Amino acid sequence: MRAFDIIRTCLRNLTKRKLRTTLTVSGVLIGTSAIIVMMSLGIGMDREMTKMIEEWADLTMIEVYNYGGRTDQGGEVADITDDVIKEFKALKNVTSVMPVYTNFYVGEQIAVYNTNGKALQWTPLVGVYMDELENFGFKLKEGRFKQPGEPNTTVLFGSEVGEYVILFEEGIDQWGNYQYEYAERDWDTWELLSFPVDHMGDEWYIIPLTMDYNTWRPDYSVIDSPTAPHMDYNEQLNVVGVIEGSWSFYETVRGIFIDISYIKGLIEAYNELNPDNQYAEFDGVYNNVRIRVNDMDNVVAVEDELKAMGYQTWSANEMRENMRQQIMIIQLLLAALAAVSLFVAAMNITNTMIMAIVERTKEIGIMKVLGCDVGKIRIMFLGEAAAIGFLGGVAGIILSLGLSFIINNFLGTLFMGLMGGGGSEAIRISVIPPWLALMALGIAMAVGVVAGLYPAHRSVKISALAAISHE
Repeated sequence: MRAFDIIRTCLRNLTKRKLRTTLTVSGVLIGTSAIIVMMSLGIGMDREMTKMIEEWADLTMIEVYNYGGRTDQGGEVADITDDVIKEFKALKNVTSVMPVYTNFYVGEQIAVYNTNGKALQWTPLVGVYMDELENFGFKLKEGRFKQPGEPNTTVLFGSEVGEYVILFEEGIDQWGNYQYEYAERDWDTWELLSFPVDHMGDEWYIIPLTMDYNTWRPDYSVIDSPTAPHMDYNEQLNVVGVIEGSWSFYETVRGIFIDISYIKGLIEAYNELNPDNQYAEFDGVYNNVRIRVNDMDNVVAVEDELKAMGYQTWSANEMRENMRQQIMIIQLLLAALAAVSLFVAAMNITNTMIMAIVERTKEIGIMKVLGCDVGKIRIMFLGEAAAIGFLGGVAGIILSLGLSFIINNFLGTLFMGLMGGGGSEAIRISVIPPWLALMALGIAMAVGVVAGLYPAHRSVKISALAAISHE
């Protein structure tokens, strides 16, 4: 019996009992589609979760700390200095390293103001390597990055700097407060429509302040005062650009980026003007360094190297991995539930094939008498079982694609609304990649073959003489 004859016989036998074959295939169809849909929900959840994290966090960035100069196990670890930063840069898959110094806040220890009598508030002064900003992947909303040779008073503003300012020239009111001015914001989209200051157009200055201990507010009266020693440290800022803000790096939204070397001199000036309220001087040791990795899949490996060096790390990718593990557990539970239906389908295939053997006992006996190889008889029945699995698998894939479409276009919109997205845009909570469809088809055929093993083995054990005399 040739292979073509075996295939033709398999198909002919399946079409003889159309209703029985259809019901058996339906069982495989349900099991296959259940597995595909359940796993597609896990894949969709993972993708949407990753997309959500990427909206507020950078998955390729690692924050490195050195709290207390000791490892988690109590051992000593080197301070993060410029030399250590060079070691970080040499790590595989690291594209850029930038220390961040944010202990100074505009509106507290220092003032950044324009010639229109407006001083910035709630703004961290961010000391960085200014020449690393572009390499670190920052984008500009307007302007340019600092160029070599420009003074260390060259700065970049965050995208929402100036959202909130005080009108210091108008002085303090009867309750001891300054008057404020706010940016105009669209509260539906959270978009800033206008600022009370012009980032690039205004003339900006920076000056260290002194705390007024009667009101516990910084004293802005020192600005333009002919007698205040603070004016000796008053310097004009060179604002060359505005960074495209991202909440994954808070300072790009609210901060002012300036060279770390300038921070050192500013601290010395502040301490000189505030002998009773000294500020810790910058000694070249950083507590916080940010590292950018070339791909989020390499973040874990780089973090492991940093932890092996004794440093503490944090990354959004670490949170993503924890969430992925939880999703994977949910996905496995859903797939296990769906596998129950495939198990039932397998039992159904076994029952169908046993019934077919009983009905075709005489046919089996004739084939044996004519000298047909028993291996070919076994293959014929296994082929019928595999064909049932194949047909059920293909039908299951088609059904799964339809269910996925319904889930994404109807339930996805509802889910988005429940999550606070207003329900105006559907999200893909069910994703069926090609590999999942092919894997499900393979599983369906494998289930068919396994379910057909016992009936096929039973078919070759039938005695030829007994089979011929069977009615």
